[in-house]
Amino acid sequence: MIIELYEAPVSDLTETIESPISNTSGELPDQEPKLDLGDMLGSFDSQEEAIAFLEEQASRQNQQITDSQVVAFNAYTHVAGLTVTFQNQDQSTQQKNYYLVTDEGY
Repeated sequence: MIIELYEAPVSDLTETIESPISNTSGELPDQEPKLDLGDMLGSFDSQEEAIAFLEEQASRQNQQITDSQVVAFNAYTHVAGLTVTFQNQDQSTQQKNYYLVTDEGY
């Protein structure tokens, strides 16, 4: 299984991350909204590898990951939300949202 990591659009981080797939009942692919491939950060063999990639990127910016949460939007889509909490050197924190897209079922 391959997992692609995408950066989610910047939004109000006090709200939960929204699925980029609006219709989960199976519309034709050309009718579905698409993830912008320009936002793809990489392809990985597991969620753990994707998070390890983010940890490496954070360490280059003198940050560390203190928490990460993966939430499946529902049982019928191949997209999950990933919320990561980064801690800066000054102990302040910030959150960023990502999408994990699997090739499962394709």
